[in-house]
Amino acid sequence: MTKKFTLIIFLLTIVLAGSSIAQDLSYYLPKGVVYNPEIPKPEDVLGFRVGEFHASHDNIVDYFRHLAQASPRVKYEVYGKTHENRPITVAIISSESNMKRIEEIRQQHLQLNDPSVSSKLNVTDLPVVVWLSHSIHGNEASATNCSMLTAYYLASASGKEMEEMLEKTVILIDPATNPDGVQRFSTWANGNKSYMTNPDPASREHNESWPGGRYNHYWFDLNRDWLPIEQPESEARIRKLQEWKPNILIDEHEQGANSSFHFSPGEPSRINSLISAENQALTQKLADNYAKAFDEAGSFYFSKERYDDYYIGRGSTYPDLNGGVALLFEQASVRGFVQESENGLLTFPFAIRNQFIGTISTVKTAFSLKNEFLNYQRNYYLSAIEEAKKEIQKAYVFGALNDRNTTFKFAQLLNNHGIKSYLLKNDLNAGTHSFKASFAYVVPVDQAQYRLIKSIFGLHLNPKDSSFYDISAWNIPQAYNLPFEMIKTYSGITGDIFSEEQLPKGKIIGSGLTIAYVFKWDDYHAPGALSRLLNENIVVKVAGKSFETLDGLKFGQGSILIPLGSINTDQAKVEKIISEINLIDGIDVYLINTGDNKSVDLGSSYFSVITKPKIAVLTDDGVNAINAGQIWHLLDTKYKIPFTMLPLKAFKQSSLNRYNIIVMPDGNYQDLDEKVTGKLQDWVAAGNTLIAFESAINWLNKNKLVTIELEKDEIKAIGFNYENSALFKASREIPGTVFETRLDLTHPINYGFQTDRLPAFKDNKIIQLKAENISANYPVWYTSSPLLDGYAPLRFIKSLSGTPALGIFGLKKGRIIAYYNNVVFRGYWSGTSRQFANGLFFGDKIRLSSGNGPE
Repeated sequence: MTKKFTLIIFLLTIVLAGSSIAQDLSYYLPKGVVYNPEIPKPEDVLGFRVGEFHASHDNIVDYFRHLAQASPRVKYEVYGKTHENRPITVAIISSESNMKRIEEIRQQHLQLNDPSVSSKLNVTDLPVVVWLSHSIHGNEASATNCSMLTAYYLASASGKEMEEMLEKTVILIDPATNPDGVQRFSTWANGNKSYMTNPDPASREHNESWPGGRYNHYWFDLNRDWLPIEQPESEARIRKLQEWKPNILIDEHEQGANSSFHFSPGEPSRINSLISAENQALTQKLADNYAKAFDEAGSFYFSKERYDDYYIGRGSTYPDLNGGVALLFEQASVRGFVQESENGLLTFPFAIRNQFIGTISTVKTAFSLKNEFLNYQRNYYLSAIEEAKKEIQKAYVFGALNDRNTTFKFAQLLNNHGIKSYLLKNDLNAGTHSFKASFAYVVPVDQAQYRLIKSIFGLHLNPKDSSFYDISAWNIPQAYNLPFEMIKTYSGITGDIFSEEQLPKGKIIGSGLTIAYVFKWDDYHAPGALSRLLNENIVVKVAGKSFETLDGLKFGQGSILIPLGSINTDQAKVEKIISEINLIDGIDVYLINTGDNKSVDLGSSYFSVITKPKIAVLTDDGVNAINAGQIWHLLDTKYKIPFTMLPLKAFKQSSLNRYNIIVMPDGNYQDLDEKVTGKLQDWVAAGNTLIAFESAINWLNKNKLVTIELEKDEIKAIGFNYENSALFKASREIPGTVFETRLDLTHPINYGFQTDRLPAFKDNKIIQLKAENISANYPVWYTSSPLLDGYAPLRFIKSLSGTPALGIFGLKKGRIIAYYNNVVFRGYWSGTSRQFANGLFFGDKIRLSSGNGPE
């Protein structure tokens, strides 16, 4: 009996310990409120209390569906799907009467954003719209778990105050802005949860395995994708935001465990100049109420430091250029259930409660200042039109005849952001560029999204501050390497407004006897088109020299030749793939009647067979997950190349003979020993291609696979006091800046480019010194005055001037291609990413002038 009693006590102790951090709803919710018993509490659906476990995305979807079924105040919508086929959802919450006419309310609200009709609206008749965005970083879990509390409170609480607030407010809750990341992290946290909670920060519970739950399926940081819209989560979210145009958006995050709670505004010296003083005044009114709410709860907080509102492609800034007021929440992260911190034990329920306090304060402030926020939004767009009228340059024009898919992609991006563009009706010469009718678009600046247009097309030079939370430059046409100009009038040159029906469709050009097909290499979709052929083992050749057919068709270096007379060529299969290249890739394919040309004949050795890439990309601990994910996404979704994600552990142990290309993303490879180094060196020497990004080059240099001299940043903060020495260090960083490079257009790494100038993005300090002017090794150089956009220290700009942007080094039969910058940055730098494609497909065609580069 004694033994049984002891066992019972022991088991109870374990259970109690396991639930010791869990809290009842009363811990979170306001006191003195009566809740509707017909509305399910989170625990009724989840089977556990909020904060007791990490709710998975499946849990969250299940709860919101039950809530919408039970409450007439709630409508739950699926508005997209992730790469892993998870629903992207939003809950719309308002009064029962509002929900019966919610589409009418949405349409009325959009009229407030239309300067042609907004003056006629009486804002007292309109509800204010609040968007609550949770856990765009999937491992910042207090936010997504808070979403269920917020929804329950708004759906269930009774009383006059709540009814009045909901009558005048529409709340949109995005409960998990990164569904795949939320699912990944919740699985980790719950899978490493112990009954005996362990607050040790070194515990496995608090240290996720690579790549972690922060990112989406392809390891993209979705909070940097609001502007470029490379991921389906972003595309769906921006579309829904443009459908609603919220007055306030709260972007709920987490920060380090030793912090407290941050809310906007951010650093006053780092506010984007297009964000108005009126916007910041409303932000401060929200902040004043946050301070009161947190004071009442006894929680510490801070604002006006660390974070900023400069780059407009984040959740805490993008709505600021869409007529709303965007704010950032950053709660100290538990990364599990309980963790030691400098401020004491930090528990998951405490973190959730802080998010809830800030969230409800937001809704209440929106309600109390409803007319101010609505009037601000109306005036934002009215003033935008007035400012646009004062511009001397009345429109932007952009387009590339040789790259219709990039032209369309940019027009599509603008459309997703609510920006109108029109097909160019007549040929136009502007600035240094010529634009062809129907192959370019015109973007008038006198439209409601004027300020967003300025931010997307404009330069971001001469910032007030020299330190940045994120990048300092984001001109999208530069990233796309897309010609654009400003023009003083657009009268008489605009054709049809953009539509998805303008998606480029290719065609077969030519007729008669067919001995080969050719397509050009300068279109955005060309690498994917080439992969279609290689994946079916079709013999394909690349032109190493420009050529012209007898009937005058001209083709540049890098053009792709598909000979039909090759051994074992299945002509029917080729014709099927050519049709796909026309219809899906939107690329014209030329029919060739004879091998006799005006210059290089088709049988010339200048046409060389393209080797099918057999690629391994190194992954796991030590590798930069973001860069690895960008490479994965590009190879998988754009280039359609099957490849192996090779963990470093397997890389150490495996034979490399099945691969002819290995890609080393940016990362720290210090754990690779001499044996692995020797194996890799032998593999390259046998005739294979090694591609290295950014800091991987340091490892290659240290282990003598390449021999290059890199500049050392040894400037010290002499003359700065203790407080300002940190600011000095930040001012020495390269936060994400655009520099101009000069290309050798005859080099395989630069096939497909039309001009010898290319914008390049740089966010590191890698500068190669004493490089010999050998184009075979260094086909891309920074120009003498390289800064195009963003911030960089003057000393760095001078040091960078006239140095290589990438290096190619021979090792016996093989070669190493070293990209000193991230040419695939965030998936949208399609201009420089062509150099990565060229390295993959044509790297083995490169003839080097010297062995292992300069000594």
